[in-house]
Amino acid sequence: MKRNQLLFKFESLLLATTATALYLWHPTSLPIQINSLIPIMLNLLLSLILINERRTVLNNLVKLPLIGLFPYSLGLSICLFGAPFISNIGISKWIILLIGLILFGVMLYPFLKVMLLSLQGIGWQIAGNITFMMTFYMASFSSQFLNFPTSISNPVLWLSFLGSFGIAGYAMKAWGYQFPQLKINSQVNFWWLGILIITALLNLGMSAGSWSRLFTDFKLVLATHSLIMLASTIVWVGIKEEFMFRYLFLWPLLTMNIKSDQKRIVWATLISSGIFGLFHAGHLFAGQGLLQTFFQVFSAFGIGMLFTVITLYTGTLWIGIILHLLIDLITFPTTSAGIFSGPLTSYQVEFILITRIIELIVVFLILKNKHTQAAFMQTLRHVKKDPIK
Repeated sequence: MKRNQLLFKFESLLLATTATALYLWHPTSLPIQINSLIPIMLNLLLSLILINERRTVLNNLVKLPLIGLFPYSLGLSICLFGAPFISNIGISKWIILLIGLILFGVMLYPFLKVMLLSLQGIGWQIAGNITFMMTFYMASFSSQFLNFPTSISNPVLWLSFLGSFGIAGYAMKAWGYQFPQLKINSQVNFWWLGILIITALLNLGMSAGSWSRLFTDFKLVLATHSLIMLASTIVWVGIKEEFMFRYLFLWPLLTMNIKSDQKRIVWATLISSGIFGLFHAGHLFAGQGLLQTFFQVFSAFGIGMLFTVITLYTGTLWIGIILHLLIDLITFPTTSAGIFSGPLTSYQVEFILITRIIELIVVFLILKNKHTQAAFMQTLRHVKKDPIK
């Protein structure tokens, strides 16, 4: 661990030195702004604060921002270093990209060992993995210096999406958490599962627009965006959110030191769903109205409870992912920015309240029903195993 920590600190110093030298050189083909150096310098400063004892609260508090800063700093430095080879020498940007990706992977290894994989305690592990998932894609933005677009058509962005899933999943495995099963728990009662799925599908009625249309002339309409926009919604919204909140968040919470298995399931469901709801409060900082944000958080909490129970009852992620995608692609994209981007109609407010009450009732009934407990216990037995040494 000490060797990897020294190597990580050396890498942070190397990144800061490289970026500073390129800024001072300041070639016309490489317009570097001074604010681009701030994350790299902050990364260096925090890396120097790290001490050898990895279990201290101070170290963990330092590690969390580093988990967000280092991949971005590494990607930026590599792209800044590679840019002159494209503009001045004429080497293909794809060759530079390939070399850069290999270098990125090699230099990322000490960071993962020292920062992410060394975290202990479910709270720190959850915080570290979520921070990594939410920020890792930012490393791809620097590929603009290699003449790649800044839009979602950028292949580097998609590689970062896939990379974040793979690394976060590997971290979970290293900590001893198993991946959710592909097959449904053998103790599942399909009548109860059907009720859960039908309850989730009630959300499709949001796009009807009015009670009269819902009961007389309701037609489901898929979001009409470009294929690449639909793909990004599928990967970065539906799959990512289920992966994060129904696996990265939920699985560690299921190992909380609570003697009663049922209470552990209830608390894990409440906490992960509550954070899932609050996660959507970020739209408030993007200019969304307070009332709209409140209803979005409330909606996300209710549907999060339902998706969490589906995951715990079946032991799988894929059912929740499919339902999540259906709701995102049919229910909410009634405008290009979603229903919460503007004033809510009385129908939408009433529909949100009614469906959430139904969801919470169904969740309560299945959590308390003695005939459903065997399936929940199957999932609990699958959550944890010995971590990777």
